[in-house]
Amino acid sequence: MEAVAFLFGFVIYFGMIVFMLWFAISLIKTLKEKNQILKEIARNLENRGKEEI
Repeated sequence: MEAVAFLFGFVIYFGMIVFMLWFAISLIKTLKEKNQILKEIARNLENRGKEEI
């Protein structure tokens, strides 16, 4: 019976670690995409400003 409780605790603990890793990786990917979009917008605004002058 102790083995079952130990395995249950281990599975929960392992699941939390996997979830945290997945969340961190997803967050980093999303922030990279957002950063890329903002760089593109800034580049377009910079080019538009040069054309007006």
